[in-house]
Amino acid sequence: MLRGDSGRAETAPPPGLDDLPALARRAERAGVRTELRTHAADGLPAGTALTVYRIVQEALTNVVKHAGDGAHCRVTVGVDSGREVRVEVVDDGKGSPGAPGRPVFDGGHGLVGMRERVMMYNGTLNAGPRPGGGFAVTARLPPEPRGVNDVTDPVRVLVADDQSLLRGSFRVLVDTAPGLTAVGEAATGAEAVEGARRLRPDVVLMDIRMPGMDGIEATRHIAGSPETASARVLILTTFDLDEYVYGALRAGAAGFLLKDTSPEVLLAGIRTVAAGEALLAPSVTRRLIAEFARLPGAAPGPAPSLGELTDREREVLVLVARGLSNADIATYLHLSNGTVKTYIGRLLSKLRARDRAQLVISAYESGLVTASPWEGDATA
Repeated sequence: MLRGDSGRAETAPPPGLDDLPALARRAERAGVRTELRTHAADGLPAGTALTVYRIVQEALTNVVKHAGDGAHCRVTVGVDSGREVRVEVVDDGKGSPGAPGRPVFDGGHGLVGMRERVMMYNGTLNAGPRPGGGFAVTARLPPEPRGVNDVTDPVRVLVADDQSLLRGSFRVLVDTAPGLTAVGEAATGAEAVEGARRLRPDVVLMDIRMPGMDGIEATRHIAGSPETASARVLILTTFDLDEYVYGALRAGAAGFLLKDTSPEVLLAGIRTVAAGEALLAPSVTRRLIAEFARLPGAAPGPAPSLGELTDREREVLVLVARGLSNADIATYLHLSNGTVKTYIGRLLSKLRARDRAQLVISAYESGLVTASPWEGDATA
């Protein structure tokens, strides 16, 4: 991956728009003629600026690897009158195979990582070969992280972890973030269930391995009780392939993150699940579900029947299982966002699923999706 001029990975403060020229110079030295344009992009929040930087970094890395020596690349970062951030990286090199103009949603060219960051901010990403050669990446981002400016009351967060140092660190991180507030802590699963009843949090940050009642059982209690079902459980785990995480998703968790994730991704994840969505952007979530849905005995009950679904609903379900947002699905299928939302609602109703996380599980357990999202889906 392209790094700063020093050759070292960046440290605090996180990189932002001021560091884009260094990336352009790095690409120039690698043989790609790079043109950088910025317009009205000053004053972006640090998290948004970091996301822009990472998108450009990943895209330029791909240009260096795939476009060929002497290729020309144009990087454009701007903010429109509605304060939407637009990032465009276009090269005239050989690009990659595919139909020109067709969005690419596979894992090649680093698109999984780019899409994950964009989805965390409720944005959209389109990428694919250009007519006549070359490759284009276009991302659109709201200027603020999801949920900062569109709610009156702060998101209430309960932190559950048996390690006091981690609990304290997460609480400080939450309390210092705009639009979030930590309402309590829990050191065991039983305390998390009691805290959810007593404190009425919007989101529970849940560790899995805790003494006594573990995080899976605590999640099942919270998601299954009318008193606490409105609380969204976000699992935090040390390992990205952990069978317990799969159990927690089946128990009703809205998604999961690794404990070593960056602060901005964790905070964006809290806002994502608080907004009523499943946190399915990280590739490790999709990899975990694909892995454990294939294991004998992974599903405690019969696989869901897809017999009631229309062909279009099955198509939408496959794209949900690949981790695409509503906006990405709308772009891919040439539908409106409202139409995609209607299809999602029908899927939730027909499959009796709590949220998108359980839709993904249904897609794998039914056999509709039988390959990892970045290797191409095989459908029944």
